[in-house]
Amino acid sequence: MIDSVDEMLTVADRASVDAEVLEVEGGRYLVWSSGEGPELWLQLDDEDNLVGMAPHFAGRNRWRIALVDEVERSEQTVLDGSFYAWNCPEGDDPEEGLYPFVFDCPDRSVFGEIEVPRFASVQLAGFAHTVERWSDVDAYELSIAEEADPERPRLASMAFIPAGLFRSEDEDEQSPPEAFAVISGVVRAAKEVNNPLTGLSFQWAELATFGGTLDIVIDRELLGGSPVEAGNVLVGSFWLSGQIGAESDADRPRLLS
Repeated sequence: MIDSVDEMLTVADRASVDAEVLEVEGGRYLVWSSGEGPELWLQLDDEDNLVGMAPHFAGRNRWRIALVDEVERSEQTVLDGSFYAWNCPEGDDPEEGLYPFVFDCPDRSVFGEIEVPRFASVQLAGFAHTVERWSDVDAYELSIAEEADPERPRLASMAFIPAGLFRSEDEDEQSPPEAFAVISGVVRAAKEVNNPLTGLSFQWAELATFGGTLDIVIDRELLGGSPVEAGNVLVGSFWLSGQIGAESDADRPRLLS
């Protein structure tokens, strides 16, 4: 976990040494990859000033989605990007499917202009802000039954709640939706991964949830030092990072060395 501006700049400096270069309109990305999942996308403007950075975890999952609209925020850089999308769209209607959600896109500018709505795929990664764990589905359902409150909805063992879309009714001005979701799911695979940039380890898991399987990244402190295992049920809040592609990832731009 990066706790200060100095630590952020140190990590960015390390990443730039082995990064590949991707030229885009408005600047360029310096893309560092460990080759085993962790990525860091450094954003440089046309004058080579560092203006932003975004982590990602590259995994094997792919979700079929419909990109409905781009999300713009006042604080974003020229190389930032976010999308409002629908998961598993039905037929030709981009706004009919399982549910809508928002994700931030670390490589947005490699695609230039994107006409929306359009169908695409996304490789989705979730970075945990909070997380709870149960040994398996039976243990989770037993705990829910024991704490049952007739006035409180029960979260299924596989659920995806696009919390970043919810806004308070008393807000004077509606702010743009955020790339956050409350997710419950069953772990299909898990392992500890070392990040060479920080020298710290984190927990990776492949989490099956309602609507698909995504890669998740969990700080070890959130787990109390005990590793996640296949079969565990996890419930938590996650920031969502997604890399978009066409129906085939063969259409994705290549990095420039």
